[in-house]
Amino acid sequence: MNLWETRVRDSLRRWAAPIEPPPAFVRSLRSELVNAAYRQQAQARRTRCLWLVGAALLGSVASVGGLAAFLLLRRRARVQPRPV
Repeated sequence: MNLWETRVRDSLRRWAAPIEPPPAFVRSLRSELVNAAYRQQAQARRTRCLWLVGAALLGSVASVGGLAAFLLLRRRARVQPRPV
């Protein structure tokens, strides 16, 4: 390490001494972070639930549509005479 680096290092140690935040700040920050995490998890849960309900609804619509198509085609097959 050269002289300049040594001086910079020593200067930084004098001026940038580590400090410890007050306990009230630490408690407040922790509380805010925990609350933010709970909100984020709740939002993710709601999003998953909406996707699940949407997929179930889409599946039900497809099922009803398939049944309606089947019944309609079956009815048409009965009404139209088959060539012999």
